[in-house]
Amino acid sequence: MSAPQEIIALIGPFRAKYDTEEMDQVWKDLSQRFHKFWHERVMSGDTGLISDAECDEIIKILDRNGKGNTKDTEAVARAMVPQGAWRRMMNEFHTNKALGTLVGNMLAENDPDRKAGLIDALYKMNAGQKNNLTGPSGNTVGAFLAAYDPISNLSMISLNDRRAVIEYLGLSVPFDWDTASIGTRMTVTNKVILNGVRTLGLEGSARTVTKFFYSPEVKSLWKGEHTVKRADKDVSVTVPTITNLEEDEATDKELVRESMQIQALIAKIGTMMGYSIWLPKADRGRVLKAWAAEPGELLDHLPLGYDSTTMKTVEQIDVLWLRKRSIVRAFEVEHTTSVYSGLLRMADLVALQPDINIKLHIVAPAEKQEKVLQEIRRPVFSLLEGRPLSEMCTYLSYDNIKDISELKHLEHLSDKVIEDYEEVAE
Repeated sequence: MSAPQEIIALIGPFRAKYDTEEMDQVWKDLSQRFHKFWHERVMSGDTGLISDAECDEIIKILDRNGKGNTKDTEAVARAMVPQGAWRRMMNEFHTNKALGTLVGNMLAENDPDRKAGLIDALYKMNAGQKNNLTGPSGNTVGAFLAAYDPISNLSMISLNDRRAVIEYLGLSVPFDWDTASIGTRMTVTNKVILNGVRTLGLEGSARTVTKFFYSPEVKSLWKGEHTVKRADKDVSVTVPTITNLEEDEATDKELVRESMQIQALIAKIGTMMGYSIWLPKADRGRVLKAWAAEPGELLDHLPLGYDSTTMKTVEQIDVLWLRKRSIVRAFEVEHTTSVYSGLLRMADLVALQPDINIKLHIVAPAEKQEKVLQEIRRPVFSLLEGRPLSEMCTYLSYDNIKDISELKHLEHLSDKVIEDYEEVAE
């Protein structure tokens, strides 16, 4: 069966389950709340900061992972932006009128060509700023567009996902993926997907179309997700089809330096929470330039009883938090384009010790989030003896680590605070 025929066969069952009229009204109401917040708070002449509580009510609309959301609440998508970064972004729009006005004009513009130009202008104005606003996949800008007008703008906020859908359906785009501006990619793919599915017989709002493509049956077709039967349970695996649109070089010296800073920050957070720290011997010289370890904080030897093969694997993990003779959490800090090295080391550990009960984390720049969560669900990691790696290993962005390090009274907090920041491969 061809791709369009597979999709057409699923339209009827989707319509039977999804109440488009009711859900469109829900989203019109949420959009009105977003409009009110934007005009009355973000763009107001008030010079005071917008409170966290006010921001959080809107972040709940923008981001499925927003504080206060539940399985029964509606949100645009998983934007993979830390709560603190969203809050800072709202206040930056509020205090930086040039930036706020440009974003507001972008949201209100209806002409696709002019909207594309405004998106490109935003990316140019925000170039070099590490505020989670203008990433290569367009997640944050896409979330704002969908919240402002969910009827016309897809909540499929990732350009990687849009490209995968377009290629699966065999739709054509009037631009070159490698050279087109990000504004062109966003506005044109929105139109191409909406028009493409309507020719297949699925009418409805952009929100309805998005919900259709992210329904489990449809998503398994275009995103390369499949259910595989294990001896103990069925697990979902991903076979990646689209790479990141803008890959950096694995040898980027600046990114390597930043990864060492993050490694040092993870170690510092661990010691503040009362843990002993392990760093690979080869990394210590560089990491200790950014982290001044107190006597007794950095272990010279791992007090573990694993076999020699397991020990060689464990000793190479970027940061370990230990309490007495037990590893509590393990962190791999990624800076490479492929993000494989950390995942492979975690998988090696699980393969060697199937019953191991350690919380594992891959820490990588925000632009690598999709890549990490996609790769973690590859069949080779999902079919490990014991449990799939996706059930044991989560993603943390560099910004997540920085936000955690800035929490008040960190020395009195439990390591469980990490659960408020981590992303799970679902």
